[in-house]
Amino acid sequence: MKSEKLSARQLAVAVMTGGLSAGAAAAGRADWRWLLLTAALGAAVGWLLLLRAGRRPMHPVLKTLYCAWAVVLMADVLGRTAGRIQQTMGNEENTGWVVVLLTIPLVWMGWGKAAAFFRAVEIFWLAVLAAVAAILLMGLPRVDWRWVLEPAGDWKGSLLAGAYVMSAGLFVLPILYKIEGEPKQDCRGLAWLGALGVVSAALAALTAGLLSPAVAAQLEGPFFAAAGLLGNSARLEGLVSALWLLPDLVLVGLLARCWGERRQPALAAVIAAGLALFGAADALPGAALPLGCLGLAVLTAAFPPGHG
Repeated sequence: MKSEKLSARQLAVAVMTGGLSAGAAAAGRADWRWLLLTAALGAAVGWLLLLRAGRRPMHPVLKTLYCAWAVVLMADVLGRTAGRIQQTMGNEENTGWVVVLLTIPLVWMGWGKAAAFFRAVEIFWLAVLAAVAAILLMGLPRVDWRWVLEPAGDWKGSLLAGAYVMSAGLFVLPILYKIEGEPKQDCRGLAWLGALGVVSAALAALTAGLLSPAVAAQLEGPFFAAAGLLGNSARLEGLVSALWLLPDLVLVGLLARCWGERRQPALAAVIAAGLALFGAADALPGAALPLGCLGLAVLTAAFPPGHG
């Protein structure tokens, strides 16, 4: 494990980058004010779980539950991403081939060591940071603040969407015991987790301000449609959609790391791709995914830690 040389910052960057995959999906569907609330609540829950789990291996039963639910979440991300790419290309009939293409780099990343994956994420996140900054700077002058203040979605759905975004931080707990440095450094990751919630809320506010909540609710991928308005062309929408493959792939790669080292993350990616091809995640109710993550958080607090 020590040869992996993971750091608390690498895990935090992966959470921030990967979590923006769900953050973009929530924009236009959830109210930014409730997303801000979940940012604060998520950071508080993260602190409590750090106190409970620390840097100790998880109980075997709990780790099995994490692995199983991670695959379901991976399938959801793969299916959502494939649908978005197909929509951008103007063809929504068959997303299966896109799922297969997305799985190839995931299998390659899962086949290697965790250290290489997380070092790559530290490079990816700079491109995502630049994209988010550019979108916000270009969009703010065009925002209609009356639309920003209008309610978007219902409060329950918004809270669940926020919980889904913040759950990216939950899935570092199974590998937290492998990182180097002092345990107190883990608390810095809570700042990154809170920043993820704040940025997701900003994307939701921007989407509402550019499209209006009423219009956003009728669109597929409203955040990317709003991005297209910034360049007065669908080309910018396609560019942002393609760039957002980085958060999508980082999130799936982070979830796969729950399976351990060696070849297990690659196997997790293959299983998730199979579920995505059969639409298993789509068959679940919309609230099932965030509620499952909340259930894992409760069980993490309830189960005693395992033994290294």
